[in-house]
Amino acid sequence: MTALTLGMLGFIALHLMPGTALRERMASALGEPLYKGLFALLSLAALVLVGWGKTQAGYVSVWVPPVWTRHLAPLLMLVSCYLMVTYLLGGKLKGLTANPMLWAVVIWALAHLLANGDLASLILFGGLGGYSLMAIHRSRSQRRKDYTGRHELVVAVVALTLYVVLLMAHPYLFGVAVMGR
Repeated sequence: MTALTLGMLGFIALHLMPGTALRERMASALGEPLYKGLFALLSLAALVLVGWGKTQAGYVSVWVPPVWTRHLAPLLMLVSCYLMVTYLLGGKLKGLTANPMLWAVVIWALAHLLANGDLASLILFGGLGGYSLMAIHRSRSQRRKDYTGRHELVVAVVALTLYVVLLMAHPYLFGVAVMGR
């Protein structure tokens, strides 16, 4: 559990730095390319630590999720996939929020917190969801752009394809079947 927690804390701390005076001082001292390279390398190291820590964490029950949440989670994942594809390809929803990707992460985290009641899931999904909510709050003042150039049907088809691929690959990637598959 220690590696998972340290990895999450490192990842969140790194991602809270942009937009601060500390980030500007570090970029000035190191130079922008070196700062960005170091940021990317440390972010990757934190993610590797998170992934390794999650696989090493023992199961510690925090709550028992109700059965209905296992059925709600896949529906929330479909919404999350749609928001992520909207972020990547554009679409009408992209104009409604400064960053649909962050909302996708919040919904992804919520879906997994509803379906899993263990401490490692709480640290992982709660950490990423909490960070995303903080980032949304920080970006509220950003001007929203109106992206309506992409056809919503393309976004929906790509999102549905992503969802189905994740649903089918979930047991192989994460060792957990979705909805008893």
